Formats: sequence, C-alpha cells, structure tokens
Amino acid sequence: MNACQPSNEWNKEGDTLVQQATLLEKKHTILNARIDSLWDATSDALDKALPADFPPVDRDIFLNARNADHIRMFMSYKSISPELQSMVDRAGEYDQMLAQQIRDLQEDKQLFEHQKIEFLQKVAQQDAATSVAYAGRFRTVSGESNQ
Repeated sequence: MNACQPSNEWNKEGDTLVQQATLLEKKHTILNARIDSLWDATSDALDKALPADFPPVDRDIFLNARNADHIRMFMSYKSISPELQSMVDRAGEYDQMLAQQIRDLQEDKQLFEHQKIEFLQKVAQQDAATSVAYAGRFRTVSGESNQ
C-alpha cells in the first residue's frame, strides 16, 4: 500500500497542475482573441467612417496600426471627427486594460512554471518515466511539440 501512496499523490498534484496549465492557456487564447476583436472592430469602423479624401498612407496606418498611441501621433488624427477620435481613445483604454491582463497572466504563468518544475523534479527523483509522462502532458497543453 505504501508504495502506491506517492504515485497517488503525484497523480492528484500532476492532474491539478495539468488543469491549471489548461486554464492558463485558455485565458491566454481568450485575451488574444479579445485584443484581435477590439482592433478588428476599430479598424472596420475607421475604414467605414474615414472620409474618401483621407490621405491614403495615413488611412493604411490607421487601419493597420492596432495601437491608439500610434494613430494619435499623426497630424491627420486631429482632422477626424470627435466621434472617431473618441472611438480610438476608448479602444486604446480597453487595449491598455487587456495588456495589463496579459501581464498579470504572464506572472501567473511564471509562478506556474516554477510549480511545474518543482513537481517534475520531485517525481523524477522517484520515477523518471512518470516525470517524462507528465512533462509530455504539460507540453501538449501548452501546444509545444514533443522534443
């Protein structure tokens, strides 16, 4: 019975860590999708609302910059309507909030990496094959190729 005890503990801890890795990856995917959606919608609205005589180079930059600060630095920004300026400003504020969430998630991922490494080292001391198996599960969750 005692021989099975560490294995059961490893399974519980390992499965919990795999679930945590899955959750972190899902959060990352969701945040990236929210950022893409924000700038896709903003670019689409700008494309429809910018006047036909808007400078073509500036139009291209406005539609592809995906960065409110970058858009605001052009003199032509001042020539767009206050409503469009407000939309760009709101997109920039929301983008900053999402960027902070990405930074927070990166900190969570770093903490998780330390926990994962400690777990794999602990398991490897007793059962190298189980450690390798869990390392493979972690790589699968994070989308890394098995090396």
